[in-house]
Amino acid sequence: MPERKLTNTSEGTSAAVTLVRRHWKVLAALLGAVAFQLALVASFTGAEARPSLDNVTIGLVGAPLVALGSSVTYQRFPDAAAARQAVRDGDVPAALVVTDGHETLVVAEAAGLTLTAAIEQVATLQAATAHASLAVDDVRPLPPGDPRGLGTFILVLGWIIGGYLGMALLSRVLVTKARGLRGTATLAGWASVYALASAGLGVVLMNPLMGTLTGSPWALLGAGTLIVFVAAMTTAALISLFGMAGIVVAIVAFVVLGNPTSGGAVPIQMLSGGYPFLANVLPNNAAISLVHGIEYFGGNGIGHPLFVLGLYAAVALVVCFAQAYRQTRVRANDGSTTPNLVSAQ
Repeated sequence: MPERKLTNTSEGTSAAVTLVRRHWKVLAALLGAVAFQLALVASFTGAEARPSLDNVTIGLVGAPLVALGSSVTYQRFPDAAAARQAVRDGDVPAALVVTDGHETLVVAEAAGLTLTAAIEQVATLQAATAHASLAVDDVRPLPPGDPRGLGTFILVLGWIIGGYLGMALLSRVLVTKARGLRGTATLAGWASVYALASAGLGVVLMNPLMGTLTGSPWALLGAGTLIVFVAAMTTAALISLFGMAGIVVAIVAFVVLGNPTSGGAVPIQMLSGGYPFLANVLPNNAAISLVHGIEYFGGNGIGHPLFVLGLYAAVALVVCFAQAYRQTRVRANDGSTTPNLVSAQ
């Protein structure tokens, strides 16, 4: 009896090993999917589950009756008009104006409801401690069609997802057609056309059809084209470096790490841990800041986001063409006529 049990156990183990070997690709894919889910949940939870003021700068006119705390620093302005204009331009999310024991908190809801609400809460407690009155003046209210200020975040999210998804599809379609430098130029050309179409349809959807974003459609079209192009060509550069595994790298960068740190749902001033650093490195936050500046602040403060996105686009193009050139030289040295699949991708 013991020998029969041992034999049955061995047979069961052998069958399990055979099953794993036969279906290892399916198991690996499922494990990868589970890992992606857990990483996404962990990233969003770590960045946004416990938002709190960490390092925010607000304007100040006069002397504060009571300090707002170590999480808030001041940028002084000569008078209330200058402070109010700075808030309207998006230079600071809020400004505290103190005159004769009375405080006025000038805010811009368009800078982020979560951020301005946290600042208002701290200012209210400070005013109560000082036995002072506090008035709140919103100089940049959110539009009626987007009362929570999530329209820009959702639009940019769609553009970024569309960018790397479009490039993943283009890399498949052009894999047998594109060769070397010419193939890379073809790929970049199609990416430009796709970016323009994607941006245009996004603006039409959010503006006349849904009435969410109602200002500066042409500027939004340009911004969307740049955002989609950056997402697409960054994905192309990653594919040129890592093969089709580059798509996984792009998803991790843009979705798992980029979305929680974009500043769309929770401002970067309220992110925890090292997430503010990622917000300044990845293009998602620059994309959100660009669309925010155009839609809510009249084009103010868009210089830095344009620089960041332009830098991403330039580096991605350089990487793609450098890889294409390298592969062309390799084929020339080998006497090979095989298409440059890396450049095609």
